[in-house]
Amino acid sequence: MTGPQDGRGPMPVVASSVLMALAASKDLARGEAEFLAGNTLCDTRRYADALPHYDRAIEMGYEDHVVWNNKGVALDSLGRHEEAVDAYEACLKQKPDYEIAWYNLGNALAYLGQFERAVESYDRAIEIRPGYPEAMTDKALALARLGRTKAALAIYEQLNKTDASNAEAWSRKGHLCEELNKSSEAVEAFKSAVALKPDDEAAWLGLAGSLYSLERYEEAVDAYDKALGRNPLNEEAWNNKGFTFFMLGIHDEALRCYERALELNPRYKQAWYNKGYTLHGINRLEEAVSAYERATALDQSDEVLWNNLGNALYNLGRYEESIPYFEKAIDVNPTYEIAWNNIGNALNKMGKHVESVPYHDRSLGIRPDFDYALYAKGHALDRLGRPEEGLELVNQSLELNPNYDHAWMAKAEVLHHLDRLEDARDALNNALILNPAYDEAWVFRGKVLEEIGNPLEAGRCFEEALRCFDGALEIEPDNSEIWLLKGKLLEDLHRDEEALQAYEAASGKARGPDALVHLSMLHLELGHILEASAASSRACEGYPGHAAAWLAAGTARRRLGRADEALPLLERAVGLGASVDGSLELARTLADLGRSEEALARLDGIVDSDGWHLRADLLASLGRGDDAVDACDEAARRSDSAKDVAFHRRAKILLEAGRAREAIRALEAAIGLSPRDDVYWCDAAVAWQRLGRDDRARRMIERALDLNPGSERARRLRGESNE
Repeated sequence: MTGPQDGRGPMPVVASSVLMALAASKDLARGEAEFLAGNTLCDTRRYADALPHYDRAIEMGYEDHVVWNNKGVALDSLGRHEEAVDAYEACLKQKPDYEIAWYNLGNALAYLGQFERAVESYDRAIEIRPGYPEAMTDKALALARLGRTKAALAIYEQLNKTDASNAEAWSRKGHLCEELNKSSEAVEAFKSAVALKPDDEAAWLGLAGSLYSLERYEEAVDAYDKALGRNPLNEEAWNNKGFTFFMLGIHDEALRCYERALELNPRYKQAWYNKGYTLHGINRLEEAVSAYERATALDQSDEVLWNNLGNALYNLGRYEESIPYFEKAIDVNPTYEIAWNNIGNALNKMGKHVESVPYHDRSLGIRPDFDYALYAKGHALDRLGRPEEGLELVNQSLELNPNYDHAWMAKAEVLHHLDRLEDARDALNNALILNPAYDEAWVFRGKVLEEIGNPLEAGRCFEEALRCFDGALEIEPDNSEIWLLKGKLLEDLHRDEEALQAYEAASGKARGPDALVHLSMLHLELGHILEASAASSRACEGYPGHAAAWLAAGTARRRLGRADEALPLLERAVGLGASVDGSLELARTLADLGRSEEALARLDGIVDSDGWHLRADLLASLGRGDDAVDACDEAARRSDSAKDVAFHRRAKILLEAGRAREAIRALEAAIGLSPRDDVYWCDAAVAWQRLGRDDRARRMIERALDLNPGSERARRLRGESNE
């Protein structure tokens, strides 16, 4: 919303009183003609053209006080206020009791910000002409600028009592009250103004603005309608009426008003911005981006505009694309803490948590109590394995702003990493109280409840999340981020066909490879190798600079048994900065090609359990059994949820090395952690057979068949033991 126009009154151009007293000299007659020509041009607002005429009149000796006054008015109207002051002072040297010049001088000084001198000039005008209404109203404005609000309001009270029918005085009082944040008093003043002068467009606009300030939006719309009824070509009124509809949640009407404003003035930046902001608010994000882009083409010096354009792209899941627009906002205003924090947020979404922290720190350096930056940095630290520090920052954020749903979500994530599951659930409850349509919070709450041991309630959470996704997609069917999130949840729920459909829908609307990568990986998991390869190829063609696309393509080729084709694709993925998964897949491919030593070298620096498992297999294939066993032990130490896999792998290596007794101890550890895995029982049977303990072996086989009656291997082992 734009504020009211300056309430200062027009500067009068007057006719000269010397005309009848002048001698009929030739130069004075020509001077008189120049003076009158200047006045005529001023009357039509051609102030620059008027000035030479006044100058020539003065040169010809036709220079009484009125000529200097009118020259001052022309200069003021052109924004040349310093020169206007000189002209008014020249006028007053000739006629010190000329109240109009004192009034005009006050206005020129006020424009220059010299409010004390302006008040002195208005006082001189009022001394000469007591009750001079224009001088009194503009003196009140100058006093308000000086912070002397009581004195300013007292003048308006005096004017209203002296002449209650002065609509202009009521209107100016309204502007002053609004400027002083006395919106209720402003409303009453503007109502008095329009009652006296119903055709006063400016007063109706002032009334609308004050009603808007009081959040009396329906009444504000009515006032804008009154103003537009008097001037339907006022694009600013259409724009402001549109934003008032936005505040009422009547978005279609808001957009219609912006369109009307833009029909009148296609270069009206504020209307483009408000259109983008409204579209952004109702999740029509692609359209919002287009509107913001039109606004930035008209004004590149608005940091909030650049930031909101970046936010719209961020909300579309186009995180990398959003960053340059946040940087543009910072170029305009290096102390704009919101944009610094938003770059950090985008980097976090891209998994670049280390890189994000300095941006959050820069934001907090500008504004230490910025709650959004505190929670965002806390989230990043949690992702970097520093959950205690992260929790402290998120708690600080929530102390400042306990009503931010995303901060409660971040707290839940940190608590989950600290294994405080009940506390995590409680934090998610708070997030969902604040925002019942928070789909990601419903998903996470479901996962936490599964871990707590409440699968029934978890299922209800997942269904609620899907309803939220569907509701959002009804509003924004082209939002690829929502389709992607829906696909991930459906995949977690093993509703694989629906997940494939969601990923396919996301891939057709996305500006990044994530949807195609997820589509490819799910096809792989389902054994649809050719479909996986096709999806990953589309990702590489569309996003050749994204490591994830090449990783998916290489993985699919390897699963097709075409390791030689997979190798260059995976090398490209690693070269583009693929995650640890890229190096692991490359090592597996090298192993498939019989290049085990190179595969081992690729695992240097990979210290998670998957890396140690693969390292153990490679060492075993190279005949380095003891090193392979050590690698299994390291994998078990580094794994929280798959220690049994490490013990089982250790047992297999020991069995192949003929160390059956040690293998049995490893298998007992694996079975202790996962007693319902029939494969472990079968391998234990083999180990006992190697030691000649067929009785123990048979017990192992029977247990495997109890767990999995259809196990072909267990049946075969039973047959062999009975021979």
